[in-house]
Amino acid sequence: METDTITSTVHTADRLDQSLVDGLRRGDHAAHGLLCDRYGPMLYGFAAARLAGDSLSAEEVVAQTLTDVCRNIRVFNPNRSAFGTWVYGIARRKIQSLRRKLLSKKSLPAGAQVSLDSILDAVADSDAESGMLGQLEARSVVERLTQVLSDSEMEALTLHYVEGFSFREIGRIIGRSEKAADSLVRRAKQKARERLVRDD
Repeated sequence: METDTITSTVHTADRLDQSLVDGLRRGDHAAHGLLCDRYGPMLYGFAAARLAGDSLSAEEVVAQTLTDVCRNIRVFNPNRSAFGTWVYGIARRKIQSLRRKLLSKKSLPAGAQVSLDSILDAVADSDAESGMLGQLEARSVVERLTQVLSDSEMEALTLHYVEGFSFREIGRIIGRSEKAADSLVRRAKQKARERLVRDD
């Protein structure tokens, strides 16, 4: 029963994305609004987490990403990737470009490689007190993991466990094969497990 619900949700999201793509290709202004409503908040969280919570830079990434999506919608090929995967790939490249720019100015905030906000959102409890404890524990875990995991391992773990992307989608986002993305996530998970067990 649960699998049927998940499958139905995925098909609904796919249909919504397809109508969104069709509307964008027609130049429909309502489709532009839907794009912003549907992807804006998720892209903001994705960018802010990778830019150490720098809200201005995250907003810049979102604006540039959504502009590029509209500008390049004609080249989107649904046979190569899902629409969401394509959108996140554009955002990822914008983030990398901004990081390079910030690094060249030596102004990248410490911890910009950490996806702390996304991880905290994923583990936060609805009960305020236990939610605070969960956030404190998550911060501690993330701090320890950033000491042992590479940037690509941390990103792959976040994309899989926090953002919910499949290995195929992760591979497309980070520019690797599905098998390489799977290996990266497994290796990162193993390193994380070993580190957390050793520290406890």
